[in-house]
Amino acid sequence: MSIQIRITVSKEINELLDKVAKKLGKKKSMLARELMEQKLYDLNIIQKKFEEVGR
Repeated sequence: MSIQIRITVSKEINELLDKVAKKLGKKKSMLARELMEQKLYDLNIIQKKFEEVGR
C-alpha cells in the first residue's frame, strides 16, 4: 500500500528537482522519492530493518 507524504523544500531545491527531473524525463515527485529511498539505503536504515525481519 502506498502512502503519500508532503515535504517542504527551499526554492533552490525545488528548482534543482525541476531541472533534473526534466532532464531525466521523470516527474519531480518520483525523483524526490527515489532520492529519499537512496539516502535511506546509504544510511543502512533499510538494510537494518530487513535484518531485523529476517531474525
